[in-house]
Amino acid sequence: MRKQKHYLVARAIVFALVFYLTARPTLNAADPVTAERGPRSLAEKLFQHADTLASTLHNKPFDERNLSEYLMAIDSFNQVAMLNTDSHFSADSLARIAELQREMADSTGESALYQKAIETFRRITIEHPNSAFVGDALIQIAEIYEENLQDLDGAAAAYREMIEHFPSSVLAREARAILARFDAQLKNRPVDVVVPLERVAQQEGVAGLQITNVRNFSGPDYARVVVDLSGEGHYQERRAGATRLNIQLSRASISPSLYHRRFIVGQSALLKRIVISEQGASVSIDIDVSSLAEYSTFGLPDPARIVIDLHGADSIRRARMRESALAVKTPANEARKEPPSGALLSSRPARSNWTNQKPITGLPEINDPILMMSPEDAKKDDAKKTESSLTEKLAEAVESKSNDSPIKCIVIDPGHGGHDTGTISPTGMREKDLVLDVARRLRAYIKRNYPEIEVVLTRDSDRFVALEERTAIANSRAADLFISVHANASAKRAASGVETFFVSPDRAGEAPQATNQPTGKEAKPAAQTSTDKAQPMYASVTVGNRVAASRELARYIQSGLVRGIGAHSPDAGSNRGVKHAPFAVLRGSAMPSVLAEVSFLSNPRDEALLQTGQFRERIAASLFAGLNAYLKKNRPVEAKK
Repeated sequence: MRKQKHYLVARAIVFALVFYLTARPTLNAADPVTAERGPRSLAEKLFQHADTLASTLHNKPFDERNLSEYLMAIDSFNQVAMLNTDSHFSADSLARIAELQREMADSTGESALYQKAIETFRRITIEHPNSAFVGDALIQIAEIYEENLQDLDGAAAAYREMIEHFPSSVLAREARAILARFDAQLKNRPVDVVVPLERVAQQEGVAGLQITNVRNFSGPDYARVVVDLSGEGHYQERRAGATRLNIQLSRASISPSLYHRRFIVGQSALLKRIVISEQGASVSIDIDVSSLAEYSTFGLPDPARIVIDLHGADSIRRARMRESALAVKTPANEARKEPPSGALLSSRPARSNWTNQKPITGLPEINDPILMMSPEDAKKDDAKKTESSLTEKLAEAVESKSNDSPIKCIVIDPGHGGHDTGTISPTGMREKDLVLDVARRLRAYIKRNYPEIEVVLTRDSDRFVALEERTAIANSRAADLFISVHANASAKRAASGVETFFVSPDRAGEAPQATNQPTGKEAKPAAQTSTDKAQPMYASVTVGNRVAASRELARYIQSGLVRGIGAHSPDAGSNRGVKHAPFAVLRGSAMPSVLAEVSFLSNPRDEALLQTGQFRERIAASLFAGLNAYLKKNRPVEAKK
């Protein structure tokens, strides 16, 4: 009700503004400045106001934006589009509306908002076919179908539309290449979402839980499937032979937006097909793979979704070899604990959940000096760098990993990106920009000192990457370490220091369970099938080893930050400790994983330091110092040589 009230107030303000701007040219007719440059059109005035609202919105940290602000900006741009007296401003307004709708969809996970964004982008091609915004609109439509909705037919149709509009362009050439890739999946393949005919005729779902979208992220012998839900619910899982996993959701239905869809399945030797069907008052999800060695599932809220990790035999083999090579001694009380019944883990837990906990004390000594790379050395290394993309030569990268060392690939995750700005400092510095810069510098340190280690960034540009995809990238690359880089914030301006997190012992392992995995407040037991007898990949000792290795990595990273940053600024480098927290970005990772908060953007003195490239270089050097000490301790003697 409160959101609806805000929305109505926003609309009233917009209509009042239209009246004011319509009357203003008469009121200011004698203004010499206005007369000299010529009167602005009503469309331009409305557009500038809408642009101001959108800029104000985007200047806020992502988690501080609210629905009413998005709706107010969308309504303001819509006034320009409805006026339709200026083709340029009308087309631009439609583009801005669609972009805002896509942002809302990314943040809420609502597939219906992706559909609205597609419809708005398509209005540009219909109402303004000669506009300069048509090309970008077609690209965005294709991207949403391919990346966000993973709708095979929708994406193929979008690329065909792109070819039709620009037949002789580079855009058309790229579209034809993508269509060629889709051909194998389009030929003789039935629909993946099977709905009874009577439900299709009704074009509405039953009240209650709905499946709104299904996404997948695939590698050669690993895949992650994410089932987006409209709300909380329960599910049961079981193996169906050696090549199928079945998920059952009771009292659920399929969203009409999914009817008759065929899902895009990435180029994976493991994941083959995902089929969804309604069976009375429940929904069945069948995931077909080439050979299922192990799997794990867990639920996440805000928005509600089920995350399913699937592992092939090679993935299991590498994980066990890595755990054996690390040989971390695990205390008995750190063995795997089952998550409490009905518990949901927050994708970004409330700070009060982890800032007040008692940190792990005692950091390891780092004997090597912390040396900062000179700008000249950094430029030389950057010129020599031949970093491949996240998708190119994926299989080759996995197969080429030798077994003489447990650490051959490190994934660095710069937090946030795209419309998700992360924390914004008082003067406008954005967390997403800071951590990307630090991550690139850290990559340079690793490549300079360990050229044999593959280093991958989850994003190497200002783009949005879903939390589930970040972990999936690390698992797909068969990474040996995962480091997520973030900056902190606090309502207390004086708060300063560094802290490093690892996933808590009772949240680390998601082994195959013979219980109903909850996405709500309760859980009920589910039947175990006779085919569900394989040993779990994350047995208690293995999970304990991975948790202990994550803790050890966190301690070394924290030690490097405290020592390196503290040498320049004792306050900025003050030790806030090593802690555990259920960050979604660390969930389901098959390797030691940590999240480092490298500074406080909300602290004026820290922010002034962060404005300089020298201090960012110090942060990267400090992160590497901790990582380097960990690598030296855990790599075999022959690898050290």
